Amino acid sequence: MSCEKEIYMSLIDKVLDHEASEEEQYELRQHMSHCDFCREHFTAMTELLDELKEARHVTAPEGFTESVMSRLPLSATKIKRRRWFQKHPVLTAASLFFVLMSASVLATWNEGNELSVETNSKHVKVIPSSHLVVVPKGETVKGDLIVENGDVRIEGKVEGDVVVIKGERYMASAGEVTGDSKEIHQVVDWAWYKLKHLFISEDR
Repeated sequence: MSCEKEIYMSLIDKVLDHEASEEEQYELRQHMSHCDFCREHFTAMTELLDELKEARHVTAPEGFTESVMSRLPLSATKIKRRRWFQKHPVLTAASLFFVLMSASVLATWNEGNELSVETNSKHVKVIPSSHLVVVPKGETVKGDLIVENGDVRIEGKVEGDVVVIKGERYMASAGEVTGDSKEIHQVVDWAWYKLKHLFISEDR
């Protein structure tokens, strides 16, 4: 592949997440007009998302996830998952479609209610009884802030992304987020977010 794959893989993610600007969407369309790899990858991911949205209420039979995983190529366990994912987008999309339909994913989404906070900062105030996370006024969080099953109130500054899963984000007048900020309220969006960040973490 002749293109700078990391740049365009990231741009494809932004377009699929509806976070890309019109200029970025135009840039991707122009690039895919002459790059077969990125065009096929984008098509496969689009079809996967469409099928997931149609099947969000489907429950897989018991043991189905384990059965699908056992049939994945052995080579996938010997190399980094992200690279395998990029080299085999159609096969991976088909397999992940069934995995993400499984009852375990739906059960985790429906039953999980414990407050979870991911950050490398000590300046975050966590209030478990209220399911609330606060970035106090005058404090700066360097890095991403990910909160699941709780609300976030930003009175200070976050130098990174803020992701709130099954919760709400509140910005004080002096609050600031330098990266992306998103709220996730649907199981399909949550599964897609977890999937993307699984491959990203494996590649680091």
